[in-house]
Amino acid sequence: MSNDTFGAVVAAGIVGTIAWAFSKQLKQEGEVQKVVYTREPSQDNTKQALFGILFDALDSVSLPGLPGIRPQDAPGFTASDPNYSEPTAPVSGGAGLSGLLNLIGGVEAPQGYDQVYGGIRSADQPPKPLTSMTVNEVLAWQDSIDARYPSEAAGRYQVMEDTLRGLVRSGQVSGNARFDRNTQDNIAVTLMKRRGLDDYQTGRISADKFAQKLSQEWASLPAITVDKKGRSATGQSYYAGDGLNRSHVAIDTILNAVRSI
Repeated sequence: MSNDTFGAVVAAGIVGTIAWAFSKQLKQEGEVQKVVYTREPSQDNTKQALFGILFDALDSVSLPGLPGIRPQDAPGFTASDPNYSEPTAPVSGGAGLSGLLNLIGGVEAPQGYDQVYGGIRSADQPPKPLTSMTVNEVLAWQDSIDARYPSEAAGRYQVMEDTLRGLVRSGQVSGNARFDRNTQDNIAVTLMKRRGLDDYQTGRISADKFAQKLSQEWASLPAITVDKKGRSATGQSYYAGDGLNRSHVAIDTILNAVRSI
């Protein structure tokens, strides 16, 4: 048997084993939850870690001739919109700051300003659309589910509870403000400023450095230099391998968006 043939057999066996595990797990999980490329909570930390390692590896390994394995095919991953599919071309949000916001929002929350972390079950969803709630009401809802889920991300920019609460405590966001489109966009710009927007616009830091900082704020963006584990960036999320996050944007795409500001 040639090396190529042996390699193909081994690769096919790996894919077959993965497919069998996925099928078995999906049957055990029961009802499919509304998820957009996010992982439902699991008490099995070993399983989560193993699949995190698996998809981290698949970020940088290509097996020619074999069917692709997407993150939403894994246990706990589903598509929230049956008509949604991965983009076949790089995601683009247009030019300027609004373009960068569109790019980030488009991959963080494709369903828009009322979207929450996909792993949250129907019984724990917000009592009404996020855009009709005040910031304080959103925080109260996030508090109520925090202990049961690995994420309580809310809105177009998937803002976490601790982040949102910090903005309120610092006076950068009013707790009484409506958590509507305008407030959410302003929050995103504030978070960009924390990550060096002003320094970038005045030439004190490079586009690469600013984009790297953005990847630390939004996990769906790719790391530009290294990821959290110190590995060279090849398109993976800054948080790659944590079993929860994955980049959905090409490095060139985010850099072009940053340079258009």
